[in-house]
Amino acid sequence: MRCLPAPATRVERVNQRAANEVYVPASQRVGEAECRALLDEVGAGLWITGTDGPPSATLLPTLWRGDRLIAHASGHNAQFAGLEGPVPCRFVVQGVGAYISPRWYPSIQDPTDGGAARGRARGRAVGTWDYRQAQVAGVLTVHRDRERLRHELGELAHLHDELRLADGCPADAARGPWRTSEAPRDFLEAMLRGVVGLELEVREVVGRHKLSQNRTGADRDGVVEGLTARGRPTDLAVAEAVRTATRCSTRPVSRAPLRRCPDRPAPWQGRS
Repeated sequence: MRCLPAPATRVERVNQRAANEVYVPASQRVGEAECRALLDEVGAGLWITGTDGPPSATLLPTLWRGDRLIAHASGHNAQFAGLEGPVPCRFVVQGVGAYISPRWYPSIQDPTDGGAARGRARGRAVGTWDYRQAQVAGVLTVHRDRERLRHELGELAHLHDELRLADGCPADAARGPWRTSEAPRDFLEAMLRGVVGLELEVREVVGRHKLSQNRTGADRDGVVEGLTARGRPTDLAVAEAVRTATRCSTRPVSRAPLRRCPDRPAPWQGRS
């Protein structure tokens, strides 16, 4: 009599499908190192759970330590407060993105307009969105270990406060770092009682950098030029990502008479 394998558990079924559920063209796929770097840069991501009905999602600051993602959430957050035992979870960290206009592609513009379209290529493109993203699938457990929470929250707070100073904001430089030791002990204890700890055992990591890899070198030059001319911080960040991830041509960036948008103040410089 042939023995049949035991039916896969809910967690096992989700993990078996994880890689196939994330669409990533081969030219846009990046490895775990790039995914870790993106989380270090962004600092937070969406924790997504649920199998019955619409899934639930909460944006949380997150640490990636070894093969675990670490975070915490309010004890009143119904997404996590009632969880018992390991459950499937997907974590998504999203980098900056920007709209990419077909107007920036010389390969589809008429030569009379300064483009390089040939034959039927004229106008054959649509707008798109360039971005960087990482998705992590695994098994989530919730804990209420007070000492562990104290350590994890302290590490998270100190890390991000140090990064705050590293940003170089002049108004913040004189304030110095903040430490959990500055808060009254009874206050911290009350805060710890009000949160739950999250740990995601990483089973699958899928990274996608969609940065105009499918366009010609001249078109990628046009994308970099167009984003740079707009001048917003997000546009400049995506322009640099496109430039780094793809081989732009070596010609000077001077094809189109694009006018740079007015300079915008840094976030800490205030608004009128």
